[in-house]
Amino acid sequence: MLPDEMEAEKNRKMILAQADEIEILKRNVNELQAQLNAAHKRIASQSEDWGGMRDKLDSALIHNKRLIEQNAEAMVIIGHKQQELDAMEESECFCGLADEPVMATEDI
Repeated sequence: MLPDEMEAEKNRKMILAQADEIEILKRNVNELQAQLNAAHKRIASQSEDWGGMRDKLDSALIHNKRLIEQNAEAMVIIGHKQQELDAMEESECFCGLADEPVMATEDI
């Protein structure tokens, strides 16, 4: 084989090796692109799920705030009713000497 032919054969083998490497790299790029696209879809789905959960949490927080307000109002009402009961017990309506309430004007 002549030196030029040897050089040409050497270059041909190098080009074939580079072509194989290029094909491998193309497959890798395609695979990575598919993975990236799948990741983007998953991120979008997770973002939607997160938004839905955030809406539910916000709704639950509002509901809990209303329940706390209603509970506070109920406690105020209970406090007033207890004061009314206490005042009734101390008033002339009950003598407090018997087990059952008796009007102070009644004979025991």
